[in-house]
Amino acid sequence: MKNTILIFACFLFLFNTACNKPDVENMSISIQPYIGVSLNVIDSVSSALSRTYHTDVNILREKPIPESAFTNIKLPRYRADTLIHILNAQHKKNTINIGITDLDISCTKKAANGKVKEPTSKYRDWGIFGLGYVPGYACVISTFRIHHKDKKVFIKRIQKIAIHEVGHNLGLNHCSTKGCVMQDAVESINTIDQEGMNLCSSCLRKAGL
Repeated sequence: MKNTILIFACFLFLFNTACNKPDVENMSISIQPYIGVSLNVIDSVSSALSRTYHTDVNILREKPIPESAFTNIKLPRYRADTLIHILNAQHKKNTINIGITDLDISCTKKAANGKVKEPTSKYRDWGIFGLGYVPGYACVISTFRIHHKDKKVFIKRIQKIAIHEVGHNLGLNHCSTKGCVMQDAVESINTIDQEGMNLCSSCLRKAGL
């Protein structure tokens, strides 16, 4: 069962110095649902992003998750960095594309020196909640590791993850302010449950909101 899987995941992001930061005043957000995601999840994410970033949110037609992102290094998963590359190639001018899937996603977690974090067997293909470029025009989130018997808790989790990853696209790094939605999850779902739904004043200013 998905809700019994140990949560070995965290909010992760990739630096992408080649990308320009989206123009907040004129940007829009497009949600790309991959087949299997419920309408309730999609609508909840849409409303949270619209409220937080004061922008139009478009919901695209659902499609199968690209098989080119599939990997089976440790478990059957989809590489988040590959999905972002595909979403980034599809984005329209000044639009952030956010992919949503119910399937497990992963990336390679690296240490400060740029090498794969030790132990490499654990972090070479690391299961995550979401991934976004800093800055960038694409991110991806997954419900696979965040299910909860309380549907309200589950919805809040996916909304926070979506807000967090789009925040990375807008140039925000992890925040040390307690309660800010941009806090690092430090490999625990508990961090997400304890943080708020909003950006702190410092992150709002840095994002240009």
